[in-house]
Amino acid sequence: MRLIHMKWYIVLRAMPSDHLDSLADAADELPLHSLRVFIAAVRCGSFSAAAKEFAVTQSAISRQVQQLEEHLGVTLFVRRKLGLRLTPDAEALFPAVEDAFARLTRACNRLRDVGQVLTLRMAPTLAVRWFLPRLPMLRSVLPKVDVRITTYEARHPRPESNDVDAILLYGRGNWPDMECIRLFSERLTPVCSPQIAQTLSVPADLRGLHLLQTNPLIAWSRWLEAAGVSWVPSYGETFDTLEFALSAATRGQGVALGDLSLLHEALHDGVLVAPFGSVVDLGNAYYLIYSPEKGALPKIRALREWLTAEVESPA
Repeated sequence: MRLIHMKWYIVLRAMPSDHLDSLADAADELPLHSLRVFIAAVRCGSFSAAAKEFAVTQSAISRQVQQLEEHLGVTLFVRRKLGLRLTPDAEALFPAVEDAFARLTRACNRLRDVGQVLTLRMAPTLAVRWFLPRLPMLRSVLPKVDVRITTYEARHPRPESNDVDAILLYGRGNWPDMECIRLFSERLTPVCSPQIAQTLSVPADLRGLHLLQTNPLIAWSRWLEAAGVSWVPSYGETFDTLEFALSAATRGQGVALGDLSLLHEALHDGVLVAPFGSVVDLGNAYYLIYSPEKGALPKIRALREWLTAEVESPA
């Protein structure tokens, strides 16, 4: 019903408003297929050519045109041996009907294109360190979907934003009116370059080194306390993203407090080293969040199932 009314609006948008209500009530009676046949007959110039386009008989096309003429109460074609001649009524009707179907086709194509694009937003570190290595697997799950990744700078972006389909968000899962799927916990431990790691045997060896900070600033204090360190640390630079701190640590500029959940590849390749076994959990985790309306989309259901399986599988 909704699409049919939209077609009427497109065709009749130039008519006076006092005519629209009565016409909308008759929308269910509009012979849409006959209108499509009418367009084909005009373009092809004959019923036989239109019949080939629809893969039906010439008599079937003729019946559709007759039904349209009866519905409108006018004659649309003058049948001739050499083809069809449009009546003045048909010449007036054709541009409006052709335009209406063209507009409807474009509108449906735009909706279909939206369905074939999956836009995800996540923190830069999560995108680079965790999601990017897994992107080829997501492509195999959604081979016909254009996956687009955007990153955010704010620690807590607006999850209700309409410009994305879903967000992988760091926090405690308390986003009202959103579907929140917990993926994995944050597990913090010091990481550094292999050269610095050679000088570290116990947490006390961190004394005198630059401890690179990110928000929340309490993280280092909590880890040092759990490790039994009593001296006052020497903090280095403070970065607004974990990715910056990890890059600085890779270059030997200090020791960062990294999330083991995001560093499997860097630790496996030896780019970064986690010299201690002590890990602190501040109670934060990474979540997949999206609006309830988005949750009904097949691409979101597939994303949720894939992410859930991915975090449950061994690293």
